[in-house]
Amino acid sequence: MKHRVLDPRDVDVGLREKYDVRGPRYTSYPPAPHFAQQDADALTGRWQARNGLAEDPGLSLYLHVPFCRSRCLFCGCHTLGRRPDEQVDAHLDQLEAEMALVNGVVDPGRPVRQVHLGGGTPNFLSVSQIHRLLGALEERFDLQPDAERSVEMEPRSATPAKIDAFMEHGFERFSLGVQDFDATVLEAVRRDQALVQVEEVVAHLRQRGCGEINFDLIYGLPGQTVASRDATLDKVRALRPTRIALYSYAHVPWMQKHQRVLEDRGLPDPDLKVELFVGLARGLVDAGYVPVGMDHFALPDDPLVAALEAGTLRRTFMGYTTGRGLDTVGMGISAISWVGSSYTQNHKDMAHWRDAVLSGQLPWLRGFLLSEDDELRRELILELSCTMACDLGALGERFALDALEYFAEELALLAPLEADGLVELAGAVIRVTELGRLFVRNVCMVFDRYLERDPAQRRYSRTV
Repeated sequence: MKHRVLDPRDVDVGLREKYDVRGPRYTSYPPAPHFAQQDADALTGRWQARNGLAEDPGLSLYLHVPFCRSRCLFCGCHTLGRRPDEQVDAHLDQLEAEMALVNGVVDPGRPVRQVHLGGGTPNFLSVSQIHRLLGALEERFDLQPDAERSVEMEPRSATPAKIDAFMEHGFERFSLGVQDFDATVLEAVRRDQALVQVEEVVAHLRQRGCGEINFDLIYGLPGQTVASRDATLDKVRALRPTRIALYSYAHVPWMQKHQRVLEDRGLPDPDLKVELFVGLARGLVDAGYVPVGMDHFALPDDPLVAALEAGTLRRTFMGYTTGRGLDTVGMGISAISWVGSSYTQNHKDMAHWRDAVLSGQLPWLRGFLLSEDDELRRELILELSCTMACDLGALGERFALDALEYFAEELALLAPLEADGLVELAGAVIRVTELGRLFVRNVCMVFDRYLERDPAQRRYSRTV
């Protein structure tokens, strides 16, 4: 199947200006800023209701390892700087204590079908600490032999011994935080990473028989130009990872104060940012990658493409993943769980998270209990953001309602987007066009009941 991607010249400047507003990325619905303090018993009840289901969809486990050797200026994650081994060991004690607390509300016999380690930098841990953490996870949860196991790796500290330690525990997908290959760009964002480091990690993984390699790239950083974009694209195509996450830099200095430094280093203007993305997307598609959702690309035989074609693609706080329907349990500071019709987020502050765990309480900072309307809209937005289409007739059958009537007001609000060529409405089917793929967040926003109608009140990154 031939995939078409926009030419930058097809994106009218006026259209870009019209739709370049602040809006959610829809890694959840409702978006995380709407999570709030909830009754812990009510949240726990929704978790426990998922135990003992006749057809258990299974679990996806996420572990947040917050440590980094240094913080890059673009980072929007909850991280901590370098810590001595004894502090890291103490943190692992606390993570194991949180696992025990989770076992108290989640049946430890539920099948685990996915495990993902993120951060921070999971490979900040020593080899012995990696074995310790993963051994504790295997002891407390029922990891299936064919469970997908993936880990985020920072190439500068991804030694062969650490890679091998993860592989000994069955990890087969490694996501490398490349971001860019241009030395000027990397210097501007305070990341001293050389091409050779990435090449060495990729070579070792392939030598060990690991073929599932993901690159994270970011566009919209200081110093990025069309020429530097093309040079980075050449290097990516030469190394040929199986999957690429092409993220727009989210500039949110009110949340991450260190990002303010980048304003003085020359962030690309919106038109250049569009040109950077579309040029990268076109180059990846020309190299044989399949566009997946709004910002991922994968080779045709990657499981992500199979999930896209099977309708099981999922968008979460980790980006696009396989395994729609799995309950996600997150552990560690800031980790977010998505269990049935509930969300919870752990404390973001290390001391608050630690104190809760050591007092025998699940370290939840806030959460959300979804209503039937929330679940309906979550599925609609999930369909749009994953497949670029939604059949309202089929959705209505699932929820036993007339979705065309239910969303009559929203469908009317889609009319200007249809006139601008972003969506096509054919009967009960909403389809995002190739042009609309660039503005898919704006399409989803039409169906967001919680979206602040005053754009000045929205605390999100820009949609383009």
